[in-house]
Amino acid sequence: MFSKYTMDIIFKEYIPGPQLSPFVEFFWSGKFNVNAVSFFSQRVVPNGYVELIIHLSDFHCELLQGSSFSPSPNYTLIGMFSKPYDVHFRATVDVFGIRFKPEGIQHIFGVPAAEINAGFEDMNSVTGKHFREYTEQLKDIEHFRMQLQLSENYLLKNLNRNKINLSYLNHAAEIIRRRKGMISIEQLSAEVYISRRQLEREFKQKLGLSPKQYMRIARLNEVNRQIQNGRRILLTNLAYACGYSDQAHFIKDFKHFTGASPAVFVKERDRFIINPNAADLAES
Repeated sequence: MFSKYTMDIIFKEYIPGPQLSPFVEFFWSGKFNVNAVSFFSQRVVPNGYVELIIHLSDFHCELLQGSSFSPSPNYTLIGMFSKPYDVHFRATVDVFGIRFKPEGIQHIFGVPAAEINAGFEDMNSVTGKHFREYTEQLKDIEHFRMQLQLSENYLLKNLNRNKINLSYLNHAAEIIRRRKGMISIEQLSAEVYISRRQLEREFKQKLGLSPKQYMRIARLNEVNRQIQNGRRILLTNLAYACGYSDQAHFIKDFKHFTGASPAVFVKERDRFIINPNAADLAES
């Protein structure tokens, strides 16, 4: 289990067991706006995953829906964004989350990530009674470990109902994450034994973005991991260590995904929610 604490956020992550690891990156719990100030805002940085947010109390976060912010559904499915988005809190918000690998969520729920790309969905609209039964039980459990056990059992039952065949898409997405985005599309195509055109088509149809876009997000995850770990904060070194050809390219990409320059981001990172993937854990 991995824990993160700031003055306003308590965040715990747990790596799933081996049967679920091809589909789920993390289970997590979060308390946001711990001090219950009247208005607390955070900017979420894209990380290349699909998030299921289950609110455990009557207090919800607020998301931009249409032209205004409004409370999110009890069970919110957040698609893959390529730009940052803001989330507001007006009380302490207690949630349980499941971070799905984008190519994996279809195996569990039958919904390709492309259908919710860069958007928010009410999970009740894409699931049946089994999901409602699971969430009702989850809310009655206070201990994180028991919530994890219930959640793993629920997802494994879903997998057992489906015929699961991991495809070259699963393999390709995992390679991108483990290589931290530092691989060419030609190399990737060769490693999964599929043509570039077919690989790009499958990414677009199932994930809603191209392999190159996913590589850019994976590379940003590596930047954020090193910033969080206090490594290579000298930005010039950081850019080259994470595979950027020059500083200008690094700054442009960074601004696109975070909405801030690297220098401002490092200085003010407590106002961002940053959840990079587990690629570095695989090396430890």
